[in-house]
Amino acid sequence: MKFYKFYISIFCTIAFSLLMSSCDGFLDEEPENRKSTDQFWATKSDAQTAVNALYFGGVPYLHSTDVDGGWTPKATMWGGIISGLYVDKRKDRTFTTASESCNFNVPAFDSPAMKLWHEFYKGISRANFVIANIPTMTGILSDTEMANYVAQGKFFRAYAYFYLVKEFGGVPYVSEPYLAPVDMYKERIPAEQVYKNIESDLLSIIQGDALPNKAFYDNGCYVTKPMAQTLLAAVYLQWAGEPVKGGDPYYTKAAEMALEVVKGGQHALEQPNGSSDDLNSAFNVIKTTKSSNEIIFAKEFNQEVLQGNSYPSRSMGAEASQWKVFGGGTLYNAYLPCDMIVQSYETADIRGHEKQMFFRTWTEGGKTYTLGDVGNWQWFDETALKTDKSGSYNMPTFRYAEVLLIAAEGLARTGKEANTEGGAKFYLNQVRKRAGLADETATGDALIKSILTERLHEFPLEFKIWDDIRRTRLYPEADGVNSGKLKWTPLASAVIQNKPDGKTRVGAIPEFALLWPLPLDEIQRNPSLQGHQNPGWN
Repeated sequence: MKFYKFYISIFCTIAFSLLMSSCDGFLDEEPENRKSTDQFWATKSDAQTAVNALYFGGVPYLHSTDVDGGWTPKATMWGGIISGLYVDKRKDRTFTTASESCNFNVPAFDSPAMKLWHEFYKGISRANFVIANIPTMTGILSDTEMANYVAQGKFFRAYAYFYLVKEFGGVPYVSEPYLAPVDMYKERIPAEQVYKNIESDLLSIIQGDALPNKAFYDNGCYVTKPMAQTLLAAVYLQWAGEPVKGGDPYYTKAAEMALEVVKGGQHALEQPNGSSDDLNSAFNVIKTTKSSNEIIFAKEFNQEVLQGNSYPSRSMGAEASQWKVFGGGTLYNAYLPCDMIVQSYETADIRGHEKQMFFRTWTEGGKTYTLGDVGNWQWFDETALKTDKSGSYNMPTFRYAEVLLIAAEGLARTGKEANTEGGAKFYLNQVRKRAGLADETATGDALIKSILTERLHEFPLEFKIWDDIRRTRLYPEADGVNSGKLKWTPLASAVIQNKPDGKTRVGAIPEFALLWPLPLDEIQRNPSLQGHQNPGWN
């Protein structure tokens, strides 16, 4: 499996990172070139090390990035906390306090903004080194190997720019290795152009056979064609909505690209005809195994090799520490779903049942313990918590269920609603059937909102909701306990959850806060950014 091959060579990878200046700071004034390019790109091992580094920094590293240390939410959680739909119960840093109090000012948000910016450009720099240097390795690598390695570089460059444009809007676009300070002083380009560059990278690797048409785990957890197609489908879906407003042409492209994954035949839903609701359910299989073909892309973890999954410590509140069941590590729920989400699942919906997405009790030695707040079962790892270690479960990034829902939304928004192949309800209802729900029969706007609800119910702990709010400018409100429904209300007039904790507030998220402020350090270092802060931030 790729994880082991990667971490066996991790120290070589770290050495290589000194060559690629962005690995420790894209905007360092003095690049650290410890090993020249001519020296490095000399062996197959060098090439593999450079490619392996792509999986360790950039967007995948958001799972390990926090807010200035301590017991804080990971970067993956920040959008959900800003939305108010999730609560950081520990409240250990300024970011949480500022978000809950709607104090959207640069000082409170600058540090996490810098961490995002830095991490994305780190990934871009690593990718640029691979894309630029692998083609020079003729006689060392075969043509097939070179094409595959470049394709992996383009995937991760596109992946990083996709996150940059979602988080910051228009950004400087760097497509060559950073070798000197002058390389970093670039102007922002419009968001639409960033999207076009992302599309170009992804189309160039989807076409042809540089990437294998295999499932993620069957390919040793390296980039596959379905991974690139799924990323591009997600790119088109975001591009179609706000703020770029690509509209129907991009909803169509999103659906078409999602259906390419379907046609590819490498991925499928676990228990497609209806999940059980026990510990052998589809959702528990997805959580615990490293072989499911529902997984199109996941962040790999293995505590015994090097990097463990630290989500288990965030799976439930601190009161569980008093049970004396788990190890001595700190338990803190940094991403507690609000009651509205948990209570909105239809009674028959397996995903809302105990120990599927969430849990409320734990039984040990014949005694049952009850949590004060719902726990995140999708992150719970008994072995890790009892041994006071990080876990080894992988974290899904893309699942086949998302492919089906992207296809459904793209088709629904362009008037193709049928419950037959090629129609929105055909793909939506596959996801609903697995969850134990009846077919959706709604049409028009009600169908689109049903798909948005399904996305939240299917991925409550996979960090999709903030992107959905940003691209639709709609916010989910309660529509009856156990109704299986949510009202999707224009953000400006919506009742926003947990502003502050436990309270609601109408219109609590200004539209400008849907983008992060440009980090002050970057504005100071790059003259081209001065005077170009995202509007609304002061």
